[in-house]
Amino acid sequence: MTHFKQPKFQTSSSENRFKERAVGERAPRQLNEKKFRDKKRDENRPRFAESQERHNQRRPTRPQMLEQKIKETNLGGVKVIVKSMEVTDKPKAKKTGALSPRAPEKIKKNRSEEMKIFGENACLSLFTERPESIVRAWATVEMSHRIGEIFSYLAANKKAYHVVDRNELELVSGSEHHGGICLLVKKQRPFTLAGYLDIPRKADCLLLLDGVSNNPQNLGGIVRTCAFYGVKHLVSSEPELLNSPNAFRVAEGGMEYVHTLQADATDSALVQLRKAGYQIIHLSNEKNARRVMNVKLQDKVVFVLAHADFADKNDEVVNLSLANPLKSGLNVAVAAGVLLAKWVAR
Repeated sequence: MTHFKQPKFQTSSSENRFKERAVGERAPRQLNEKKFRDKKRDENRPRFAESQERHNQRRPTRPQMLEQKIKETNLGGVKVIVKSMEVTDKPKAKKTGALSPRAPEKIKKNRSEEMKIFGENACLSLFTERPESIVRAWATVEMSHRIGEIFSYLAANKKAYHVVDRNELELVSGSEHHGGICLLVKKQRPFTLAGYLDIPRKADCLLLLDGVSNNPQNLGGIVRTCAFYGVKHLVSSEPELLNSPNAFRVAEGGMEYVHTLQADATDSALVQLRKAGYQIIHLSNEKNARRVMNVKLQDKVVFVLAHADFADKNDEVVNLSLANPLKSGLNVAVAAGVLLAKWVAR
């Protein structure tokens, strides 16, 4: 059995580190840290060709941007600037420059006083009735050949107009149903119901809206029907909801011939109308309501188109059809057409 002899270790010192070695004596192997780091770096470093290929695969492509192209043309002797949007890889240049201190106030004021409308009939009717309210116009090339009179008026009055492609017009109008034209116009100010009733009238027909103004499709259909039958005024406690671009488009120009009478509330408006001698008629789907054919309409009538029940004991509540098997009635715009047709034929 051999006895294990514990080795003796010398502490590192400058004396032992730089001690002279005998001839033929081999130097102890030491770790070269710099060489080790360089070797590790070379091993971790990818080959140039492979790394370049991988880098190209991982690199995201630059997103395509829309760049505005401007060119000049001549339409009927009028110089027209045509703007279009094209796809480009160039980054969009950022606008620089300080805003005017009054810019936020001006923007806020313009948004409260101006609105955009689109649709051929809506824009042409507005130009016929109140061209001075137009602030700016956009139209496609096809539409520009048909509205030369509008462009000539705007040019003579130093107002801006632009000929653009359909994509840019869709961005400007905010709708794909722009019809090739969009106008920035001044809003019409509503009249007050109290001021309207101060003028006595022998024959008059009004529609009172409550709860239907938040649907631009229905509202545009009602206004179009009113204009068709010659009814010139609507009563609403929320006239701002009538300033909807989609309602203007659906009305097909009727907004220029039907004006809004602003009321504080529906119930107070009905009180004013009763005192002014108007016959108040409400719609209902109840079977016990009178048939509309059995009601004799007076010369001054108000048809109430509302979701809530505002009927008074002296008001008329009518049903358009007792044969209706549906749980709901007609669309409010269609119902308005039935009522107005009966008033015209009274």
